[in-house]
Amino acid sequence: MPEGEIFIERRKHKRVPKKLKVFYRLMTEEEIESNINERTKKEVESSDISITGIQLLCDEKIDVEKILRLDVFAGEDEPIATFAETRWVKYDDKVKKYRVGMEFLVIKEEHINIIKKITGE
Repeated sequence: MPEGEIFIERRKHKRVPKKLKVFYRLMTEEEIESNINERTKKEVESSDISITGIQLLCDEKIDVEKILRLDVFAGEDEPIATFAETRWVKYDDKVKKYRVGMEFLVIKEEHINIIKKITGE
């Protein structure tokens, strides 16, 4: 019998492909500790989203375990404003961008409900 890898889905929540406008800002240690919000945000697009995280398509490589401040525009008046941590990064030759898997660290219940509408959960 040939050897192969078995893929086991570990996600607990439905993740759906969704292109959303996202603004992010990489948080420095100083900003995290002092809650400074003065640096400029960069605009990217999401590839998919769930209530626990989002995948971004970025021009720059973002290291694993970095904290980002995100504003996700999901068709509401106000963006979903949250913090997320980079869980994985992979360069995609097809789109010539980095795919960055983010896990939400804090997210309001009202924002979870918006994402649930998107994902059909």
